[in-house]
Amino acid sequence: MKLGIHSAAFVKDWSEDIIPYIKECHNRGYKVVEVSLLGQTKNSAEKIAKLANDLNVSLTCTTGLSEDEDVSDENLKKQKKGIIALKNAIEICEIMNSNILSGVVHSKWGISSSYGRKKESKFINSSNCIQEITPLLERKKIKLAIEPLNRYETDFVNTVDQGLYLCKLINCKYVGLLLDVYHMNIEEKDICLEIQKAKEKLFHLHIAGNDRGVPRIGSIDWKNIFKTLKSIKYSDYIVIEMFFQHSVNTSKDLFAWREIEKDIGIAIKEAKTFIDQFIDE
Repeated sequence: MKLGIHSAAFVKDWSEDIIPYIKECHNRGYKVVEVSLLGQTKNSAEKIAKLANDLNVSLTCTTGLSEDEDVSDENLKKQKKGIIALKNAIEICEIMNSNILSGVVHSKWGISSSYGRKKESKFINSSNCIQEITPLLERKKIKLAIEPLNRYETDFVNTVDQGLYLCKLINCKYVGLLLDVYHMNIEEKDICLEIQKAKEKLFHLHIAGNDRGVPRIGSIDWKNIFKTLKSIKYSDYIVIEMFFQHSVNTSKDLFAWREIEKDIGIAIKEAKTFIDQFIDE
Protein backbone atom coordinates (compact mmCIF):
# COMPACT_ATOMS: atom_id res chain seq x y z
CA MET A 1 0.00 0.00 0.00
CA LYS A 2 1.24 3.46 -0.96
CA LEU A 3 0.31 6.30 1.39
CA GLY A 4 -0.42 9.74 -0.01
CA ILE A 5 -1.92 13.09 0.96
CA HIS A 6 -4.50 15.16 -0.91
CA SER A 7 -3.22 18.67 -1.70
CA ALA A 8 -6.79 19.97 -1.27
CA ALA A 9 -6.14 20.09 2.48
CA PHE A 10 -4.26 23.32 1.73
CA VAL A 11 -6.15 25.04 -1.07
CA LYS A 12 -8.47 27.98 -0.49
CA ASP A 13 -9.50 28.08 -4.16
CA TRP A 14 -9.51 25.25 -6.72
CA SER A 15 -7.46 27.30 -9.21
CA GLU A 16 -4.75 28.03 -6.64
CA ASP A 17 -1.10 27.22 -7.41
CA ILE A 18 -0.43 23.97 -5.52
CA ILE A 19 3.32 23.75 -6.17
CA PRO A 20 4.21 25.13 -2.69
CA TYR A 21 1.87 22.55 -1.13
CA ILE A 22 3.48 19.66 -2.99
CA LYS A 23 6.84 20.81 -1.66
CA GLU A 24 5.49 20.93 1.90
CA CYS A 25 3.93 17.46 1.60
CA HIS A 26 7.27 16.14 0.35
CA ASN A 27 9.06 17.83 3.27
CA ARG A 28 6.63 16.11 5.63
CA GLY A 29 7.65 12.71 4.27
CA TYR A 30 4.96 11.97 1.69
CA LYS A 31 5.98 10.17 -1.51
CA VAL A 32 2.48 10.44 -3.05
CA VAL A 33 0.43 13.62 -3.51
CA GLU A 34 -3.09 13.73 -4.91
CA VAL A 35 -4.06 16.65 -7.15
CA SER A 36 -7.59 17.90 -7.78
CA LEU A 37 -7.92 18.71 -11.47
CA LEU A 38 -10.54 21.35 -10.71
CA GLY A 39 -8.88 24.56 -11.85
CA GLN A 40 -5.88 22.81 -13.41
CA THR A 41 -4.79 23.25 -17.04
CA LYS A 42 -2.36 21.36 -19.25
CA ASN A 43 0.20 24.12 -18.65
CA SER A 44 -0.09 23.90 -14.86
CA ALA A 45 -0.03 20.10 -15.12
CA GLU A 46 3.34 20.25 -16.88
CA LYS A 47 4.82 22.39 -14.10
CA ILE A 48 3.39 20.12 -11.41
CA ALA A 49 4.68 17.02 -13.22
CA LYS A 50 8.20 18.47 -13.46
CA LEU A 51 8.27 19.30 -9.76
CA ALA A 52 6.97 15.86 -8.81
CA ASN A 53 9.64 14.25 -10.97
CA ASP A 54 12.37 16.40 -9.39
CA LEU A 55 11.15 15.48 -5.89
CA ASN A 56 10.55 11.79 -6.76
CA VAL A 57 6.90 12.19 -5.78
CA SER A 58 4.14 10.18 -7.44
CA LEU A 59 0.91 11.97 -8.38
CA THR A 60 -2.66 10.74 -8.36
CA CYS A 61 -5.53 12.75 -9.82
CA THR A 62 -9.13 13.38 -8.83
CA THR A 63 -11.91 15.52 -10.27
CA GLY A 64 -15.63 16.26 -10.22
CA LEU A 65 -18.14 17.07 -12.94
CA SER A 66 -20.18 20.27 -12.90
CA GLU A 67 -23.91 20.77 -13.48
CA ASP A 68 -23.26 21.39 -17.20
CA GLU A 69 -21.12 18.24 -17.43
CA ASP A 70 -23.51 15.77 -15.76
CA VAL A 71 -23.17 12.54 -17.73
CA SER A 72 -26.03 10.99 -15.76
CA ASP A 73 -28.49 13.66 -16.92
CA GLU A 74 -31.01 13.11 -19.73
CA ASN A 75 -29.77 16.31 -21.42
CA LEU A 76 -27.56 15.26 -24.35
CA LYS A 77 -25.62 18.55 -24.32
CA LYS A 78 -24.63 17.95 -20.70
CA GLN A 79 -23.61 14.40 -21.52
CA LYS A 80 -21.43 15.60 -24.41
CA LYS A 81 -19.76 18.26 -22.25
CA GLY A 82 -19.17 15.65 -19.54
CA ILE A 83 -17.49 13.26 -21.97
CA ILE A 84 -15.25 16.09 -23.20
CA ALA A 85 -14.41 17.05 -19.60
CA LEU A 86 -13.47 13.46 -18.74
CA LYS A 87 -11.31 13.10 -21.85
CA ASN A 88 -9.54 16.34 -20.98
CA ALA A 89 -8.98 15.10 -17.41
CA ILE A 90 -7.48 11.87 -18.75
CA GLU A 91 -5.07 13.89 -20.91
CA ILE A 92 -4.01 15.93 -17.86
CA CYS A 93 -3.52 12.69 -15.90
CA GLU A 94 -1.15 11.50 -18.59
CA ILE A 95 0.83 14.75 -18.41
CA MET A 96 1.17 14.26 -14.64
CA ASN A 97 2.23 10.62 -15.13
CA SER A 98 -0.73 9.54 -13.02
CA ASN A 99 -2.18 6.10 -13.67
CA ILE A 100 -5.49 6.87 -11.98
CA LEU A 101 -8.31 9.41 -12.27
CA SER A 102 -10.83 9.21 -9.43
CA GLY A 103 -13.73 11.11 -7.94
CA VAL A 104 -17.16 12.25 -9.09
CA VAL A 105 -16.61 11.14 -12.67
CA HIS A 106 -20.02 9.51 -13.13
CA SER A 107 -22.38 12.45 -12.52
CA LYS A 108 -22.33 16.04 -11.37
CA TRP A 109 -20.97 16.79 -7.91
CA GLY A 110 -24.06 17.71 -5.90
CA ILE A 111 -27.75 16.93 -5.55
CA SER A 112 -29.67 16.71 -8.84
CA SER A 113 -33.01 18.33 -9.61
CA SER A 114 -34.66 14.88 -9.61
CA TYR A 115 -33.84 14.41 -5.89
CA GLY A 116 -33.11 10.70 -6.04
CA ARG A 117 -35.73 9.81 -8.65
CA LYS A 118 -35.04 8.48 -12.18
CA LYS A 119 -32.21 6.43 -10.72
CA GLU A 120 -32.16 3.72 -13.40
CA SER A 121 -32.10 6.36 -16.11
CA LYS A 122 -29.07 7.92 -14.42
CA PHE A 123 -27.27 4.56 -14.35
CA ILE A 124 -27.93 4.02 -18.06
CA ASN A 125 -26.90 7.54 -19.08
CA SER A 126 -23.77 7.50 -16.92
CA SER A 127 -22.63 4.05 -18.05
CA ASN A 128 -23.21 4.86 -21.72
CA CYS A 129 -21.16 8.07 -21.45
CA ILE A 130 -18.31 6.42 -19.57
CA GLN A 131 -18.22 3.66 -22.17
CA GLU A 132 -17.41 6.44 -24.67
CA ILE A 133 -14.11 7.12 -22.88
CA THR A 134 -13.04 3.55 -22.08
CA PRO A 135 -11.00 3.21 -25.31
CA LEU A 136 -8.98 6.26 -24.21
CA LEU A 137 -8.50 4.77 -20.73
CA GLU A 138 -7.27 1.53 -22.26
CA ARG A 139 -4.95 3.31 -24.69
CA LYS A 140 -3.43 5.51 -21.96
CA LYS A 141 -3.51 2.69 -19.36
CA ILE A 142 -5.22 4.99 -16.86
CA LYS A 143 -7.76 3.64 -14.38
CA LEU A 144 -11.03 5.46 -13.71
CA ALA A 145 -12.29 5.15 -10.13
CA ILE A 146 -15.92 6.06 -9.42
CA GLU A 147 -16.51 7.49 -5.94
CA PRO A 148 -19.74 6.80 -4.02
CA LEU A 149 -20.56 9.91 -1.97
CA ASN A 150 -22.68 10.43 1.11
CA ARG A 151 -26.34 11.40 0.81
CA TYR A 152 -25.61 15.08 1.46
CA GLU A 153 -23.30 15.37 -1.57
CA THR A 154 -25.19 13.31 -4.16
CA ASP A 155 -28.54 11.63 -4.72
CA PHE A 156 -27.08 9.14 -7.20
CA VAL A 157 -24.31 6.71 -6.18
CA ASN A 158 -24.08 6.55 -2.37
CA THR A 159 -23.00 2.97 -1.66
CA VAL A 160 -20.56 0.30 -2.76
CA ASP A 161 -23.44 -1.79 -4.13
CA GLN A 162 -24.55 1.09 -6.36
CA GLY A 163 -20.97 1.73 -7.46
CA LEU A 164 -20.44 -1.91 -8.35
CA TYR A 165 -23.70 -1.93 -10.31
CA LEU A 166 -22.49 1.03 -12.37
CA CYS A 167 -19.15 -0.71 -12.95
CA LYS A 168 -21.01 -3.81 -14.12
CA LEU A 169 -22.99 -1.77 -16.66
CA ILE A 170 -19.79 -0.13 -17.97
CA ASN A 171 -17.99 -3.48 -18.09
CA CYS A 172 -14.39 -2.32 -18.50
CA LYS A 173 -11.34 -3.56 -16.60
CA TYR A 174 -10.06 0.03 -16.37
CA VAL A 175 -13.18 1.21 -14.49
CA GLY A 176 -13.56 0.54 -10.77
CA LEU A 177 -14.22 2.28 -7.46
CA LEU A 178 -12.69 4.88 -5.22
CA LEU A 179 -13.93 4.15 -1.71
CA ASP A 180 -13.80 6.96 0.84
CA VAL A 181 -14.00 5.90 4.47
CA TYR A 182 -15.51 9.28 5.43
CA HIS A 183 -18.47 8.69 3.09
CA MET A 184 -18.70 5.00 3.97
CA ASN A 185 -18.91 5.88 7.65
CA ILE A 186 -22.17 7.69 6.84
CA GLU A 187 -23.70 5.34 4.28
CA GLU A 188 -22.56 1.77 4.96
CA LYS A 189 -23.67 -0.50 7.78
CA ASP A 190 -20.32 -2.36 7.77
CA ILE A 191 -17.30 -0.65 6.18
CA CYS A 192 -15.11 -3.74 6.24
CA LEU A 193 -17.78 -5.95 4.66
CA GLU A 194 -18.19 -3.45 1.81
CA ILE A 195 -14.42 -3.24 1.24
CA GLN A 196 -14.38 -7.04 0.95
CA LYS A 197 -17.29 -6.85 -1.49
CA ALA A 198 -15.42 -4.41 -3.76
CA LYS A 199 -12.35 -6.71 -3.97
CA GLU A 200 -10.60 -6.33 -7.33
CA LYS A 201 -12.80 -3.36 -8.24
CA LEU A 202 -11.27 -1.35 -5.40
CA PHE A 203 -8.88 0.88 -7.37
CA HIS A 204 -8.28 3.68 -4.86
CA LEU A 205 -8.96 4.56 -1.22
CA HIS A 206 -9.51 7.87 0.59
CA ILE A 207 -9.30 8.12 4.35
CA ALA A 208 -10.02 10.78 6.96
CA GLY A 209 -11.32 10.95 10.49
CA ASN A 210 -15.06 10.72 11.10
CA ASP A 211 -15.07 14.55 11.28
CA ARG A 212 -13.05 14.74 8.01
CA GLY A 213 -10.00 15.80 9.95
CA VAL A 214 -6.98 13.76 11.05
CA PRO A 215 -7.65 9.99 11.05
CA ARG A 216 -7.03 9.03 14.64
CA ILE A 217 -8.95 7.58 17.57
CA GLY A 218 -12.66 8.13 16.87
CA SER A 219 -15.67 6.19 15.64
CA ILE A 220 -13.81 4.49 12.77
CA ASP A 221 -12.21 1.09 13.37
CA TRP A 222 -8.91 1.66 11.56
CA LYS A 223 -7.31 -1.57 12.76
CA ASN A 224 -10.01 -3.75 11.19
CA ILE A 225 -10.13 -1.62 8.02
CA PHE A 226 -6.44 -2.20 7.37
CA LYS A 227 -6.78 -5.85 8.32
CA THR A 228 -9.53 -6.13 5.69
CA LEU A 229 -7.42 -4.32 3.06
CA LYS A 230 -4.61 -6.79 3.64
CA SER A 231 -7.02 -9.73 3.47
CA ILE A 232 -8.07 -8.73 -0.08
CA LYS A 233 -4.41 -8.02 -0.93
CA TYR A 234 -5.03 -4.35 -1.65
CA SER A 235 -1.68 -2.82 -2.64
CA ASP A 236 -2.59 0.45 -4.33
CA TYR A 237 -2.85 4.04 -3.13
CA ILE A 238 -4.30 5.16 0.19
CA VAL A 239 -4.74 8.93 0.15
CA ILE A 240 -5.46 10.96 3.27
CA GLU A 241 -8.15 13.42 2.16
CA MET A 242 -8.83 15.90 4.93
CA PHE A 243 -11.01 19.01 4.58
CA PHE A 244 -11.01 21.30 7.56
CA GLN A 245 -10.49 24.88 6.38
CA HIS A 246 -13.47 27.16 6.87
CA SER A 247 -14.38 30.58 5.50
CA VAL A 248 -12.48 30.00 2.24
CA ASN A 249 -13.76 29.57 -1.32
CA THR A 250 -13.56 25.76 -1.20
CA SER A 251 -15.56 25.60 2.06
CA LYS A 252 -18.93 25.76 0.31
CA ASP A 253 -18.08 22.71 -1.82
CA LEU A 254 -16.77 20.71 1.12
CA PHE A 255 -19.28 21.82 3.76
CA ALA A 256 -16.50 22.94 6.10
CA TRP A 257 -18.08 25.55 8.36
CA ARG A 258 -15.87 25.34 11.42
CA GLU A 259 -12.26 24.83 12.43
CA ILE A 260 -11.60 21.11 12.76
CA GLU A 261 -7.79 21.13 12.89
CA LYS A 262 -5.80 24.18 14.05
CA ASP A 263 -2.65 23.72 11.96
CA ILE A 264 -2.47 22.12 8.49
CA GLY A 265 1.19 21.19 8.73
CA ILE A 266 0.74 19.47 12.09
CA ALA A 267 -2.42 17.73 10.82
CA ILE A 268 -0.75 16.13 7.81
CA LYS A 269 2.20 15.05 9.98
CA GLU A 270 -0.07 13.48 12.62
CA ALA A 271 -2.14 11.75 9.94
CA LYS A 272 0.93 10.12 8.41
CA THR A 273 2.26 9.01 11.79
CA PHE A 274 -1.08 7.45 12.70
CA ILE A 275 -1.65 5.59 9.41
CA ASP A 276 1.97 4.44 8.99
CA GLN A 277 1.56 2.13 11.99
CA PHE A 278 -1.09 0.10 10.15
CA ILE A 279 0.74 -0.02 6.83
CA ASP A 280 4.02 -1.09 8.47
CA GLU A 281 2.48 -3.87 10.57
